[in-house]
Amino acid sequence: GGGIGGLTLAVALSHLLPIDSNNVIEIEIYEAAPELTQVGAGITLWPRAWNIFKNLGLEAALARHLSPGQDHQNKEPHLAFQFRKSDQEKGASIHDLVFAGSALSFHRAVVQDVLLKHLSPSIRCQLSSRLLTYKELDDSSSIELFFENGTTATCDILLGADGLKSVVRKHFVAAHALPGQVAPNTDPVWSGTFAYRYMIDSKLVAEEMPGHRALTTPVIYCGKNKHVVAYPILQGRVVNIAAYVSEPHKEGTLYEGPAFVDVAKEDVVPFFSAWEEELRVLVQHMDKPSRWAIHAIAPLESYASGPVTLLGDAAHAMTPHQGNGAGQAIEDAYILAHLIAKAVRTNIPISSITEVYNAIRQPFGNLVQNASRTHGLLYEFNASHFEDVKEEGDVSVRPDRLRELGELITSEWEYAWSTSAEGDLQKALAMLEQQMAASQSDG
Repeated sequence: GGGIGGLTLAVALSHLLPIDSNNVIEIEIYEAAPELTQVGAGITLWPRAWNIFKNLGLEAALARHLSPGQDHQNKEPHLAFQFRKSDQEKGASIHDLVFAGSALSFHRAVVQDVLLKHLSPSIRCQLSSRLLTYKELDDSSSIELFFENGTTATCDILLGADGLKSVVRKHFVAAHALPGQVAPNTDPVWSGTFAYRYMIDSKLVAEEMPGHRALTTPVIYCGKNKHVVAYPILQGRVVNIAAYVSEPHKEGTLYEGPAFVDVAKEDVVPFFSAWEEELRVLVQHMDKPSRWAIHAIAPLESYASGPVTLLGDAAHAMTPHQGNGAGQAIEDAYILAHLIAKAVRTNIPISSITEVYNAIRQPFGNLVQNASRTHGLLYEFNASHFEDVKEEGDVSVRPDRLRELGELITSEWEYAWSTSAEGDLQKALAMLEQQMAASQSDG
């Protein structure tokens, strides 16, 4: 797959290994689409993911696309997000999220373009190559890939970064079911939530409401069974907005309609007609939004085994409520690339790479996946602490309870800025060293 996770992995390997005519390592990217494009709009990079991109030499290329007020070099505590209870005529503050570092917002296409420009020219990208299935050969030394276009290929290690509807995941889980056991269903299931997405010209917002906070600050507007995320991208020229509307009792059900479809503004505006004015200003400018049925997968017991590894949405497709799905794909790719590079230099068996990767990434990826779901419940007053909030526009929710909500949101999210993936990487490399030592001792 040629999404954020697959390209980050290829860039990291380009950074760590000589990928050239000497064929130290050969990398091929197989992408189902006829061209490399990004569906969607905004992407947030929290400090864990941003530090990885810095280590890969991408900081300068990305920084020029930041919006005013976003400082990637600022290490002082500053405002990253504002949370408001907005499902009432007069909105109320929930929490101002302040931390040292930055939550940086980009257009997805910008991130993809920067990644593509940092690929080794020796990496080949095969477009219009949708995977049908794969087969581990009898000697387990290689894998044969079968594509819809009738072509085949072989590889030593298959890295499945093929997204929400991952073919690699489906066959991987089936292949590792215990004898007599029915393989668990890994198909995406509907979260019960629709997201209405649009990019608004910032000038239109500024003309109607000068000084609107979403022009310079990421904001999450919260309410019963709904919430809206808005933040500036493309150097502040655009406000990226996602309006979420949920039916909690439908979580986990099969959604039979299209995954996304263009709709009219009139399909969105009525949901927020009783909300505070600054939110209505944004929604009124969602002229031609797209409606996305938000899907996720059940947490996986394993991300890797033998010569097959899952990363990104293929491993832990999650709801977007922490803005960290792409960040987790970047972390997967970074750690996996270092393990592969170490194995190439020292001739470590592939099985050791996947064992260590799984031990490090599966617990953390699943933790973030679960935390993201919890955040969606918190934003919409559906978490266990707020079951008494039954109706939209309930103004009886006291300020101290809103502060409690803000504290819960922060505690579930703090890992994103207070910890680093470098600790996980060093732990992974140490585990690989231990396996090498044990192997040499046995030999």
